[in-house]
Amino acid sequence: MDSILIAQPVNQGDNVIVLGASFRSGIGGEVINNLNKETITNSYLSTAAIINDQSLKDITSLNILIIDKPTTHENIDNSTNKTLASSVVVVTVQPSGSTSTSRNISLYFQILPDYQPTIEADYFCSFYDTINSIWNESLCTKPQYNQIFNRYECSCSHFTSFALVWLPKIPLTRYLNAQDIASLIFQSISILCFIVIIIHGLIIRICKPSVSIPARDLLPLISCAVTMILFIFYIALAMTVYTKTSSENQTSCFLSSSVLMFFTYFFLIFMFCVKTSIGYFNYLRFVYLFPPPSYRRLFIMLVISFFISITWVAFAAGFNSNSSFQITQLYPYKLCWFTRRVIYYFLTIPVGLFLLINIFIFIRVSQRIINHVLNATSRHQTYERMKRCVLILLLSCATQGIGWLFGPFLTFANEDTANVLGWFFIIFNGLEGLWMILLYIIIRSQRMDEQKRVVAARELTKSKESKSTSLTHKKSFEEDNEQEDRSITRDTEVKYRNTQKETSRSSDDLRDNSIRNSHVEDNTFTSYC
Repeated sequence: MDSILIAQPVNQGDNVIVLGASFRSGIGGEVINNLNKETITNSYLSTAAIINDQSLKDITSLNILIIDKPTTHENIDNSTNKTLASSVVVVTVQPSGSTSTSRNISLYFQILPDYQPTIEADYFCSFYDTINSIWNESLCTKPQYNQIFNRYECSCSHFTSFALVWLPKIPLTRYLNAQDIASLIFQSISILCFIVIIIHGLIIRICKPSVSIPARDLLPLISCAVTMILFIFYIALAMTVYTKTSSENQTSCFLSSSVLMFFTYFFLIFMFCVKTSIGYFNYLRFVYLFPPPSYRRLFIMLVISFFISITWVAFAAGFNSNSSFQITQLYPYKLCWFTRRVIYYFLTIPVGLFLLINIFIFIRVSQRIINHVLNATSRHQTYERMKRCVLILLLSCATQGIGWLFGPFLTFANEDTANVLGWFFIIFNGLEGLWMILLYIIIRSQRMDEQKRVVAARELTKSKESKSTSLTHKKSFEEDNEQEDRSITRDTEVKYRNTQKETSRSSDDLRDNSIRNSHVEDNTFTSYC
């Protein structure tokens, strides 16, 4: 039996809905419905086509033809050199009238023994383009290899003829491509910026301790420091995978790459936790002004962030210990990272959650700052710089969040989309160095302003003390002069009184002498008589 053809109504009654068909070489085909879907897809089938439930809403009849050995299709494409590797599935439907519902069909292909490539090949999930007479993979996803059932799985967004085709594999270059080089350069520049900031801060602290930045004022740079550690581990992971990948077909992460991958993942989650904690701290600081948040609260939030990150990574590592869960895989010469099937749980969801929280904080803090600018009677330079610092911190979290949200899509997007998203990922991550430099400049300027105010206050205090001392000396000098004048006056008065006394005494003596002389003369006269 080389093929199966089904032509049945979609609704079979008794809640049975026909979804598609499957075929197994040497055994035959089977109709797939909503009751046996899981059983069939978890079996070693050769080919299967299953239409999504939502795509069947406006369909009354489903027709599927599976050609197990499609010899007539082997040479229908002479333009692209694509070669058939599987059975061919032909799907047609009978719509009820409306065709507004989107189409989605899941396809499962095993490589047929007769079509097994003898060289390394790249596989494509394709439909036959009757207009151009070629196999075309547009509107179909890149096939993913299911190691358990030894088959390739993909999906397409239309109904026509499908098959798995292959082309000779173009060897992955051992040289880094433009995006890899740009990513390494941008992240290395950010790390160098951080090192320059540390060196500059240490030199200032040693040479000019009076103008050095206190550790308390450097708290906004904590998130940047965590990001730099993340970049270091990310570069180490990329270079380890690049240098130690043994084969282009290797899909299992080796030990060192797995260890570095989970360290990178830890610092990724920790980075977003730290940025969110600092954002929330500034939210309390600028929106809920009283009572002002203490730095002890920020420290507690950072500790909680650490435990959240380590717990999240512990869950991921625990699941990864069971290989059947297929948590991680090796992307040859690129990274050891999460598989497409689980990346939403371990990366997209937590990053999206942190991003939403920070967007809310960004909006609330921005509203508060705008209201302050509109209603402020005078501009305070320090407060202005503080606001810029907060906005840069929130922008840093936003760019990192958006960049890492784009990252998960790189594993399964088509080549053109992945190329665009890759550059977004690289540029947004590279902006971290710019945010860090701006933060340091703002903090440094704020510290210089504070130092200028301190110096001005000291000069003013000295000036006041000098004036006070001058007035004191002047008053003391005047008092001394007054005392000296009073002393001179007293001395003059004393001398004058003494002179008066001496003059009076001399007059008395003269009068006494005159009297005595008069008596003598009288006596003489008497004696002569």
